[in-house]
Amino acid sequence: MAADPREQLQSRLDVMLDDAHRLLGSAAEMQRKLGALTVSTRSEDGYVVTTVDARGRMTQIDLDPRIYRAPNAGALSALIIETYTRAVDAIEQDTRAILKEYLPEELDIDKFVNVDFERIASRSGGDDSQGARS
Repeated sequence: MAADPREQLQSRLDVMLDDAHRLLGSAAEMQRKLGALTVSTRSEDGYVVTTVDARGRMTQIDLDPRIYRAPNAGALSALIIETYTRAVDAIEQDTRAILKEYLPEELDIDKFVNVDFERIASRSGGDDSQGARS
């Protein structure tokens, strides 16, 4: 005999309600973990270290004094951008891992982790479409 549709619906609603209670109960912990995220990434040559926060903002940059032995502003700029980009990629992966701990499996985590690189670049002055800024 087939299960009663009302019982099936009630069972599904109970599961959804349990998920909602679990999510609400752990929201503060999830928010604390997400807010505390930082990632530092070192360039392949070890000359540049960038640190980003949970929002992908660069909070620190460390330049090894050896970069001054053969000054090359273009190469240094490219190295900083590459190192920063890897740090942002890493923070995004860490964010996804934390969200997976707390969010129901049915939710699309990509909707919660959406880094808009163009917006970040324009805020940091990285949009070069109008020339250099001073």
